[in-house]
Amino acid sequence: MDQDKLFKAFERNKAQRLKQEQVKQEPKTLTETLLKEVETAPAVQLRTVTEGVVATETFTKSASNLSQMRNPNPMSVVEMKKNKLVYSGMKNRAVLNAYRELRIKLMDESESGNIVVMLSSVDSSDNSITTAMNLAISFSLDVSSSALLVDCNPYGTELQHIVTAKFDTGITDYFLEDDISLESIIYPSGIERVSVIPAGNNPSSAVEYFSSQAMENLIYELRNRYSDRFIVINSPPVLASSEARVLTRYCDHTVLTVPYGRANMDAIEDSVSALGAANVSGVVYQQ
Repeated sequence: MDQDKLFKAFERNKAQRLKQEQVKQEPKTLTETLLKEVETAPAVQLRTVTEGVVATETFTKSASNLSQMRNPNPMSVVEMKKNKLVYSGMKNRAVLNAYRELRIKLMDESESGNIVVMLSSVDSSDNSITTAMNLAISFSLDVSSSALLVDCNPYGTELQHIVTAKFDTGITDYFLEDDISLESIIYPSGIERVSVIPAGNNPSSAVEYFSSQAMENLIYELRNRYSDRFIVINSPPVLASSEARVLTRYCDHTVLTVPYGRANMDAIEDSVSALGAANVSGVVYQQ
């Protein structure tokens, strides 16, 4: 894969964004850093477009709400292996460490304590949620933190198969029906300190829901209710629909995922262009 071409695409979009920022008197710069490649499956490899990073795993968050998190049906190690989920103590340390490095980079690039990260694939046929779940798990590995995975891909059904809770309603139902409470759409995943919000049963109006003031209010509520909560948003593929472009406005970081052998350079360039290079924190290559 021609990495120089990808970086040129970032730079081209960056130049356009910088020109806009100069007009607003808010100049902004980006530099490119490279995370060491991990060559094991299912691996993640990150190419970042960031200011520069300092690797540290220091957390100073309050754990006051963690004791209240429900996990009535814990997932076994056998189930996590089957679902290709990361966990503390797993033998394949390279994969676990790759997600830790991704977490560290995102946190080091953030001004706030808890952050909102969106993941979206460059492959229009890819509706996998595994990478998003593993990133959420990586945040929860710190015992003083928790993670919430919000599935905003109403066209995928994988989340139900990798958690132990059974879903009745989700985020699109919450917007459609006034009698559904926020608490009722947050489910325990079966993984310690990780909760999930499923996409729900009303995909047809998802774009309208996600672009509404109600969605902005929801993300604000989810983010500010607990200081130790990290939010990971799983969106549909960038080029398949409009949801990713709408959702990125609520996020501190947007990460593109590239399934091994299933996306060409044009798709990557087009995805970066669609979101704007200044909004893309990195690209994760999956093997």
